Amino acid sequence: MLNELINIPETPLSKEDYRVWIESLQADICKIDGAMDRHESINHGYTLEEALTPGIYVREYTMPAEQLVISKVHLQTHPFLITKGKVSVYNGEEVVTYEAPYKGVTPAGTKRILYTHTETSWITFHPTDSDELEIHDKNGVITCDTFEEYEEITGGKKCLSDLQQ
Repeated sequence: MLNELINIPETPLSKEDYRVWIESLQADICKIDGAMDRHESINHGYTLEEALTPGIYVREYTMPAEQLVISKVHLQTHPFLITKGKVSVYNGEEVVTYEAPYKGVTPAGTKRILYTHTETSWITFHPTDSDELEIHDKNGVITCDTFEEYEEITGGKKCLSDLQQ
């Protein structure tokens, strides 16, 4: 289904080509009437639940069925769980379909495009030193908007905790 909605390249893309491709796609999608970012999506059937424990920030994002979603760029490597639903994800190399229950790892620098076949709950677990829940929703804490920002924030490091050393 994802292949039908967007023009997925027929061959795997290099890291650089994928970055250009997905940011161009995102710019095109944002021009479509009714397109929204994550903050606007909460008013349109998406839900976000958060929790903070010592050392771990947890985010559960539930997306309605039949939605095209582009993630932000993830600043750190972290585990994720899909606890509900079926979703197809394009990562620059291939379209992979995940069905709950599924567990995986998001590498730092990842930005995905996905299509939700059914209502999908995707939970992420982020290492943190903060004891303030609100800080994690700010750009540049666990995610950022562009790969240029990613490079500026991380300086090529794999984990944000490396930046504090």
